[in-house]
Amino acid sequence: MFEMIDELFSEIVIAIALGSGGTLIAYFRKISLTQKDLCNRVTQLQKALIILATALDRQSNRLHQEADSDLEDLVGKVLDDKQ
Repeated sequence: MFEMIDELFSEIVIAIALGSGGTLIAYFRKISLTQKDLCNRVTQLQKALIILATALDRQSNRLHQEADSDLEDLVGKVLDDKQ
């Protein structure tokens, strides 16, 4: 009788350990995917910022030839400082 209870107990402990391990792996995988997604979004936002600054810089230079703005360089410096 005690042997059967002991075997059942060990099987339950093994099942709990495997379930906990699977849950932990799934949790860390989800965190990893979230971090990767955030990094991709930040990269896309940086590219969009550079594109918009370049467009604004070109438009400003067309409208005001005497003003030589370098917004593209400024945005590049800001992004380099943040990383």
